[in-house]
Amino acid sequence: MLCQIPDITKGVISLFVSGRLSASDYRTRLQPTIRAYRKDWGQVCLYIEADVLLEGWEFGSLTGSGEVQLPAFDALVFVGGPDWVGNAVRLMGPFMQGEVAWFPLSEKQNAITWIAKRSQC
Repeated sequence: MLCQIPDITKGVISLFVSGRLSASDYRTRLQPTIRAYRKDWGQVCLYIEADVLLEGWEFGSLTGSGEVQLPAFDALVFVGGPDWVGNAVRLMGPFMQGEVAWFPLSEKQNAITWIAKRSQC
């Protein structure tokens, strides 16, 4: 499940994720929101908060059919989630086109400060 939550700061897409994400979540929620923010703000900064129930993407979304391809972004901060999330962000971060960071849920305010500094709004 992926849902938009109230923006944590101006010009930052704020999302909550839990369970298993689907290609439909990506197509119907994430892609349109990213396009709108790029048009309105000229940039894409993402704040994604996860609970410990986050499992990742449905396998069928990642089978090479190109269904899930994260659009270009300027900065992304991931907050919380199971232990593997922080490890995945640290591992994949250098291969991402924008700045990427992960913070444990206990450091949520630091994550908000980090992404707010990267937002040009």
